[in-house]
Amino acid sequence: MDSISPLDDRYYEELRDYAAAVSERAFTKYRLRIEVLYLNFLINLLSRTGLAKPLTDGERERLLSLRFNDDDYGRFKEIEGKLGHDVKAIEYLLREKLGNAGLGRIAHLTHLGLTSEDVNNLALGILVRIAVYNYLMPELTELLSVMVTLMDRYAGLPMLGRTHGQPATPTTLGKEIAYHACRLTHWLSVITDIKLQGKVSGATGSMASFSMISRDIDWIEELSRFVRDLGFEPAIVTTQILPPDSLTHLLTSIGLMSQALINLAQDLWMYNMLGYVRIGGKPIGSSTMPHKVNPVDLENAEGNLKLGSSILMEISRHIQVSRLQRDLSDSTIKRNVGLGIGHVILGVRRLSAVLRSINVDEDAINRDLNNHWEVLSEAVQVRLRALGMADAYEKALTIFRGSRMGAEDYGRALGELGVNDEALRALSPGKYIGYARELTMNCVSHCKYVLEIVKSRVNYEINTMKSLGFLEQ
Repeated sequence: MDSISPLDDRYYEELRDYAAAVSERAFTKYRLRIEVLYLNFLINLLSRTGLAKPLTDGERERLLSLRFNDDDYGRFKEIEGKLGHDVKAIEYLLREKLGNAGLGRIAHLTHLGLTSEDVNNLALGILVRIAVYNYLMPELTELLSVMVTLMDRYAGLPMLGRTHGQPATPTTLGKEIAYHACRLTHWLSVITDIKLQGKVSGATGSMASFSMISRDIDWIEELSRFVRDLGFEPAIVTTQILPPDSLTHLLTSIGLMSQALINLAQDLWMYNMLGYVRIGGKPIGSSTMPHKVNPVDLENAEGNLKLGSSILMEISRHIQVSRLQRDLSDSTIKRNVGLGIGHVILGVRRLSAVLRSINVDEDAINRDLNNHWEVLSEAVQVRLRALGMADAYEKALTIFRGSRMGAEDYGRALGELGVNDEALRALSPGKYIGYARELTMNCVSHCKYVLEIVKSRVNYEINTMKSLGFLEQ
């Protein structure tokens, strides 16, 4: 298959439904639907002032039932080829469909007062909301649910901490997963809290064309209502284009969330390297070293998250600036939003697969932990200082720094310090985990709370777009 993007070839079967929702064909479909909804809105508005004959119930039903099919896309491309303008081609296509549906009497009102960007910004916003809420969010909530299961299971499993790559104060496996889960909940909350803006304001944002239709209509209020009914926050002032800030906020948030998930992928890669976990799934080895089983899903997740984040962050950076009332440099760039989110979806899906298949080697974790009793140096110096030994840190430093201790070595070190404290003598690396379990379980509760909120927002967005005809009922 002659494809430029691997999303259209190597990964196409995984993303077939997603591709159909964010493709150029889909974008054209959303724009046609915007035109249909606007035409219904406009006729209802004009009929109240006597400028148009109201639609009958049957006419309205036929208008709102108009759908975009495969034949329509071919016809659209044919018209666009002649006109050299995609939105005008959509207008002409809709006029044809209206005639075929017995609605020719309203065809002249199609696109009345609009500029192309009035249609494009709303259709792109729909595409982004479908990509985020119908595809990305379900993958993210699934990932978080898998992490909650692992947190709950391993909340109290002691594990050697590593700061700067060196043995450090013990933690638990569950708490380290919780760290990443809480980061994910932060970004889920940020993303679902963003409401995209939309606008219908004409060629330079002054709504001048609408004043030529009628001055008896409060166009600012009515057009804001139309935008709001589509699920957008109406922009107060625009140029020809919508202010990019809400879209930028959403795309950068997804990009930054992806960076946080890269951190998770890299940590899991490290734990796999240390032998703490084994990655299940399809084994992919080396073409020359038969013994190898490589963590390819983790590496694939990292690569896709990096690429998706880079695409979305670059789109965000570019669309923040537009010359005067309009330039077209953003048009081709915005068409890659679906591509960027697609790579993020793949990365998230790979991470979920890894976490579902993961096998924890508790024996390996315990062995490593019990080979490093020197990590109790923190406990020793803190306890002794709390008991009144002013130079406890300095004394512990001379004994513990650079050492590699077992249980007997630790006992001798306490003897050199003259320690008879029962708490320190009864301590072991596996018992020095502080409140890691409690902190983990707090995160579990928090994650479950966020999951409910996010799922509610997802359902709201999907139901809204179904009711408007952008998604199948």
